[in-house]
Amino acid sequence: MQRTLAIIAIFVAWWCCACAALPPTPPSADNSAKGDRELQRGVYWYHQGCTRKALNHLRAAHEHYSIADQQLGVARSLISLANLYRQAGNPENALLFYDAAVSAARRGGDQTILAQALSNKAAMLIENEEITAAEALLDEAQLLSRKTGSSAAMLLNHKAVLSMKAGQYDAALALLGEAESIHVETPSAVMGTLRYTRGKVLMQIGDYDQAMVLFEQALEQDRQAGFARGMADDLMAQADIHQQMGRHEDALDCLERSLKIHALIGNRAIVVDHLDRLVVLAKETGSSAQVAVHFINQWLTGEAVDVACH
Repeated sequence: MQRTLAIIAIFVAWWCCACAALPPTPPSADNSAKGDRELQRGVYWYHQGCTRKALNHLRAAHEHYSIADQQLGVARSLISLANLYRQAGNPENALLFYDAAVSAARRGGDQTILAQALSNKAAMLIENEEITAAEALLDEAQLLSRKTGSSAAMLLNHKAVLSMKAGQYDAALALLGEAESIHVETPSAVMGTLRYTRGKVLMQIGDYDQAMVLFEQALEQDRQAGFARGMADDLMAQADIHQQMGRHEDALDCLERSLKIHALIGNRAIVVDHLDRLVVLAKETGSSAQVAVHFINQWLTGEAVDVACH
């Protein structure tokens, strides 16, 4: 891909020089285009769970947007960097980058990007149990989203999570239904998240069978999107239901697959929290988790992460 872009760039440079009537591409526009390409690459590696590769591309995107003084591009790159820090378990840096993204979006005057920055920051606050602050940000983001006519599925997803935390399950399901209805052609990763959240709501009200169906649908959507972290979460949720229902062999299968993904993308905290559970489930089914634990521990040392994220 990089070689192809280089060939195209050489051809375009030659063609423009050969045709005096066509002005050269302004440096600022060129840097903005480079920023777009780096941002796209960074988001791709983010979905793969490859933190290092994603970070390098997102930093490059931020540099290109900054030198071109493209504040909306700066805001988009900062949102993605904040998402990356959030996924890596670094909430302090995530919040700092979300705040910087909000400021850049306000300077750029784009309400859609501003709504996205506010919505993503709210999701971080929800995880930190800062509910009141999160509600305020989501209210502002929803107002901005309505003004622009954009369909913010993830914003509605975050509001549904808030409703679920408050025990307002019908409201949560209604919000998720609205999100799904306005996003007929939504990317697979977004639809996977909506299915996952709906499954979590149904788990709360004890509808395990339907929740399982939704987690299976979420897993398929995340597979299509190549969203590694999403697949790991979907499998973990399935393991929870299987274990709750006494289906320990199925629980073991889903948990092992989930922990392998988490280990490959470097989510050490989650693996550490559930590794003993894997061993216990293996004993309950009369099997051994020794081989799985061997690979999981090996991958946590970083030996296989570069291969998985090549």
